Amino acid sequence: MQKKKLTRDDGNAVDLLLDGQATNLSDSGVFVKSVDVDPQRVQTVKQILNLLKVMPAEEPSSDLAGRTMHRIDSLSAADGSAILRPTSLNRPTDERPQA
Repeated sequence: MQKKKLTRDDGNAVDLLLDGQATNLSDSGVFVKSVDVDPQRVQTVKQILNLLKVMPAEEPSSDLAGRTMHRIDSLSAADGSAILRPTSLNRPTDERPQA
């Protein structure tokens, strides 16, 4: 399958729909919008989003968190940046962090 990239107009149409800025005034395809987007493009994006709604959602792999943390560690080690992490999640109740 070939990867597709959204054009600026496609992105504007997606933004209009996801931000709730597009209001269909009639079945004629007339839209109230803040940017100039072809109504047919908005209809196409709407159809694609509706198709995505009915697709089954796949569960993330069980090792996703571990792989993500490993990736963060390897990237921070490569560029020498320090990533702040809590040293312990189990603090005594009388020990409160200082502001």
